[in-house]
Amino acid sequence: MPTSTILSPASRASRASFASLSLALLALASGCGTEHLPPPTAPAREVPADVDMPVEPPPQGTGRVVIDANGERAKVVEITGSATAAAGNYRATLIGLRPICTTPCVVDLPYGSHPLVLRSTTDHTRVSELELDVGAKPKIVRHSLGERKDGGTARSIGATLLTLGLVTALTGGILWGVGESVSSSGQPSSITGPGQILTGIGAAGIGIAIPLLVLDRPSERPGATTEWSMPLDTRSPPTTVPNGAATTRL
Repeated sequence: MPTSTILSPASRASRASFASLSLALLALASGCGTEHLPPPTAPAREVPADVDMPVEPPPQGTGRVVIDANGERAKVVEITGSATAAAGNYRATLIGLRPICTTPCVVDLPYGSHPLVLRSTTDHTRVSELELDVGAKPKIVRHSLGERKDGGTARSIGATLLTLGLVTALTGGILWGVGESVSSSGQPSSITGPGQILTGIGAAGIGIAIPLLVLDRPSERPGATTEWSMPLDTRSPPTTVPNGAATTRL
C-alpha cells in the first residue's frame, strides 16, 4: 500500500530556510560581482600642444608615435610577456613590464603590436590598456583613461557578515534538522530551539550583507582610444572628428 510522508511545520520551515539560503547565494552571485561600466568618450583628433617632435627620423625598423592621455599625465608601460610559476597548490603569474614614457610623449617603437598600460600619475584607480600597432607611418594616439575600483569598507564588512551568516545559518539548520529527527521519535530535543534561532540570525546576517556588497561592488571601465596617421610635420592645423566610445583609426 503506497505511503506518503507528511512533513511537520518545523521540518518544512527547516527546508525553507535552506531554500532561502540558496536564493540568497544566487542573488549574491548575480548582483555582487564586478560592475562593467561603459567606456568614456574617445578623445578628439587633435595634436597635443605640449609635444615637440624630434628633428631626426626614427631608427630603422621603428615607428614614431605620439602618446597622449587626453590631457592627463599618465605613466605608460609595455607588457613584455607573462609566465606562470607553480609550487604545490600555489600558482602565481608573473607579468613583465617595460617603462615607456609619461604622457604626453613621443616614442620610437619597433614595428608590430605593443600592449600598453596607461595609469594616471595622480589617481591610481584611473588605468586602462590599449593595443598599439606600430608601422612605418608616424601616428598620434590619444587615450581617455578607464578606471578600476575595488570594493571599499562597506564591501569588506558585507563579506565578513556574509561568511558569518552562512556559517551560522548552516549550523542552525543542521541543529534544527537533527532536533526534529529526535523529536519525531517521541523524545523531546533541546537543540531544536537553538537551531531555529541560529538559522534566523544567519539569514538576517545574509540579508544585511547583500545590500552592502551590491552598493560597494567593484567596478571596471575600459578606456577609449583615437589614433590616426600624421605627417612628420605636426605644425599643420589639426583636424577633428566626432567623438565616440570606441577606438577610431584613420
